[in-house]
Amino acid sequence: MAFTTTYTLDKPYFYECFDESLPYSKRAKPKYFLLVLLIALGLFGIYGLDDHYLGTFMIMLAVLECVAFYYRRPWWVTRQMFSRASGSEVTLTFDDEGIKSSNHYKSYQLAWQDITEVVNTPNGLLIKNKSGMQYISKQILSPETLDFINKKATQ
Repeated sequence: MAFTTTYTLDKPYFYECFDESLPYSKRAKPKYFLLVLLIALGLFGIYGLDDHYLGTFMIMLAVLECVAFYYRRPWWVTRQMFSRASGSEVTLTFDDEGIKSSNHYKSYQLAWQDITEVVNTPNGLLIKNKSGMQYISKQILSPETLDFINKKATQ
């Protein structure tokens, strides 16, 4: 039994992908330790070493880390939009062997035994494996396909 579906890698898909996978990623919270370390080193540079340039540089690195955290969503989506695969149509095939994804630029196959977890999010599925996570929107999946994926992933 095989199920096939297609979707386009466009900006709304990338936003959905980011929003749905963020709570399950390591980037969901700021790097508090790094921020405290940079500010402490900056203050030590200013007051302990009397080197205002070094201290200001360290504190500005902490500010830059905060800005990067705040704008991580538009930055990630912009990087995806600049990729050569942006705007291309992706074909997903679900069969007894696993999940196959292909477009004009890249193709990969994920075997069912390599999948460690399938997380149901409000708008899609997060397929976790050893090398990372893949997001699939529920908008492109039929109820039969969803049942097939959940059944195969739990075997």
